[in-house]
Amino acid sequence: MGTNYITIIDNTGRNIIGVLENETDTTIDIKNPVMITVQPQNGQFSVQLIPLFLAEFIAHGSDARNFYFTFNKSNIAIGKNFSVDARITTQYDKIIEVTNAAKPAVVEKSEPEVVKLFEE
Repeated sequence: MGTNYITIIDNTGRNIIGVLENETDTTIDIKNPVMITVQPQNGQFSVQLIPLFLAEFIAHGSDARNFYFTFNKSNIAIGKNFSVDARITTQYDKIIEVTNAAKPAVVEKSEPEVVKLFEE
């Protein structure tokens, strides 16, 4: 059996794909979820996958860089009766492989690093 991909549309309209990790009557846990974005480009569509949360922002004590989000079923639409095109799942797998292969550099500093998200 292959990877158990799941696709959802959340309550803000984001198209999300990931790997179904766990499911209860009220929730689902999705491993390494990414948003599927589609933009028109030269009369065609450009598809990009963007991690829901950047792994670089996650501190881990081990090399594991997998993370999970729990979604309430009452707030999402779960895709059923279709398979995601192999081009999308291949792109997803490549993103996850690169993320898991990249190990954050360990830098020892006496003061915490300031992360600037916006230009001043």
